[in-house]
Amino acid sequence: MGSESGRESTDILIIGAGLAGAATAYHVRREAAGTAALFAHAPPRVVLLEKEHLPGMHSSGRNAAFVRELMDHASMQPLGTEGAKFLQRGELAEFRRCGLMLLGDGDVEAREHFPPARGKGLWRPTEGIVDVAALLQGYLTGQDVRVETEVKGWVRRGDGLRVATSRGEFTCRLLVNAAGPWAGQVGGLPLTPMKRHLVQTPPMPGIGADWPFVWHARDGLYFRPESGGLLLSPCDETPAAPGDYAEDPRALEDLAEKVERLQPDLGELSVLTSWVGQRTFAPDRGFVIGFDPRDPRVFHVAGLGGHGVTTSYAVGRLAAEMILRGTEPTGNPFSPARLVGPGS
Repeated sequence: MGSESGRESTDILIIGAGLAGAATAYHVRREAAGTAALFAHAPPRVVLLEKEHLPGMHSSGRNAAFVRELMDHASMQPLGTEGAKFLQRGELAEFRRCGLMLLGDGDVEAREHFPPARGKGLWRPTEGIVDVAALLQGYLTGQDVRVETEVKGWVRRGDGLRVATSRGEFTCRLLVNAAGPWAGQVGGLPLTPMKRHLVQTPPMPGIGADWPFVWHARDGLYFRPESGGLLLSPCDETPAAPGDYAEDPRALEDLAEKVERLQPDLGELSVLTSWVGQRTFAPDRGFVIGFDPRDPRVFHVAGLGGHGVTTSYAVGRLAAEMILRGTEPTGNPFSPARLVGPGS
């Protein structure tokens, strides 16, 4: 890597080594042939900055590891399908096909696939669970990752940026904001982290390890087998500061009420452990992938809203394609321009 007056110099500097940033770096390396016109090197030099001592300690490591192809918005569905199909091949990480019982959207009896479960829904046999830690490591293998390095700010420098961090300065041609729950603060975007609680029960008699994920999409409850017991969530959404993982007893009370009302045959559940993750949303709940209209030297990969596991491969590919071409596709539905105007 080059240096200038004690500063490190790179072509692309990515803030955040979670799934969004790591997948973007992965695809830049794979697809970078012939980019010398845009960057000084082909493939361009890429550095990822991670403020924690290990990548994946926040949203990328605090989720249910579920690969769910169905997306919330039509514009996001192609990325959901592409990402799910890739993960199902198990090329970077082990994928366990357990299926999804999506209650309320079909006529299949849940008990046919998860005996204690009640209700009818849509049976999705190809969905499953992925080893998220292995997936992240697969994206990051061979990448230049600087841990315990927090970005403090940046200023324009000619056709690039000078970026101040807790471990010195960098210069880059392009800065990529993939900071997860911090992406709004880092990039000056109206993004909101939302807390979501997950609960793990002790081992329970009669729970089949190969039973599917069961999801009450409308009522806000999901559960699946995990370590002999159940992993459950009340699907809560509480706005919070980035990195706020303080548990709210009301979420556990909400979970107990939903289980008793919707799935009483699961019985009275005990809590072995519980934790809080964060999912980050734009106001319209769509992804944010594209160049900042206020400064085209800044690119955002953010607001994945809990779909980061499933879509990371496709999101990273799309982001890398835009970065290497230096432009967004016409009518990009994920453009940051919908959230902020030029010079705002």
